[in-house]
Amino acid sequence: MNREVEALICYDYSMRALVTGGTGFIGRQVVRKLLDDNQHVRLFSRGNVNADMFGDSSVEVASGDLADARSLINALEGMDVLYHIGEIKNTTKAASEKNIKLLEELLGQVKSQRVKRIVFVSSITVSGIPSTVPADEDTVPRIILNDHYTDYKRRAEKLLIENAGAVEYVIIRPAPVYGAGSRHLGRFISAIDRFGPFGVPFPGNAENLAPLIHVSDLSSAIVQAGIETAAAGRIFNLTDGLRHSWRDFLEAIAQKLGKRLRIVPLSRLLLQLSALPLDLVSGFLGISLDPASYVTYFSEDLFFDNARAINLLNWQPQYSLSEGIDDMIASYKKKNL
Repeated sequence: MNREVEALICYDYSMRALVTGGTGFIGRQVVRKLLDDNQHVRLFSRGNVNADMFGDSSVEVASGDLADARSLINALEGMDVLYHIGEIKNTTKAASEKNIKLLEELLGQVKSQRVKRIVFVSSITVSGIPSTVPADEDTVPRIILNDHYTDYKRRAEKLLIENAGAVEYVIIRPAPVYGAGSRHLGRFISAIDRFGPFGVPFPGNAENLAPLIHVSDLSSAIVQAGIETAAAGRIFNLTDGLRHSWRDFLEAIAQKLGKRLRIVPLSRLLLQLSALPLDLVSGFLGISLDPASYVTYFSEDLFFDNARAINLLNWQPQYSLSEGIDDMIASYKKKNL
């Protein structure tokens, strides 16, 4: 069978999927979309999970811990696809090593299971600061980010590519993710709500292009990565494909909140100089932060083309920036009533 014909064929929609990180911000949405597609879902979790949180009692729960590779391998029995979204919290280099060891053990044993594909959720930070804009998945980075989180994701990608064997892999690199329940970008809402008129500090003038993706669009792409035959062996940059700046993002939040916003530009050079002692101290603590590179990351134009994802995942982002922030603000207001 030639590749053109193969690319038109999808896996049987009676797929059985194991999801790690399925109770988190991204994972919850992935589980719901799998259920909407009538897939059988097994949730890997170390805590007590009520399947009703997904509005569907058919969700199967496999108890285990990502610190125990054997429990994850056992949970894979009878599964077709592993959506590996969860991780041991990456706060130290030691935690990063545990995540790598888990993947190494998983890849060493997964061939004995019936698993056809592993979908690994990485990060757009693995692409670094690209040498050209717009960048695609093959663009060589001008600056490589060396924090422990990005280093883990980069090493995990390499492990999958070199050791997956007969098991197919798909690597998803999401841009910063926003939407209802966003833990990181959601903090901007609180900051603008409280301090917007007085001043919200930001590296540079915030006019640079910012890669973003709404959690609903991301989760749709992740689900498709487990289904579409043409996705096998591919890396995908996942962004909304829109040319918006950090200022656009912050001002949209302020507008939806009905707040005035003053952005206080912070000198990139001063931030990088002040980051040097932090980088030194964090190294002694076994934490790799690479703050100087991240100052550059948040003050330069970053735009990643998403054409490969659109073409091979049979996917199209649905949320505009305004719609996505509406969703985020509604959740914030509900939580803070």
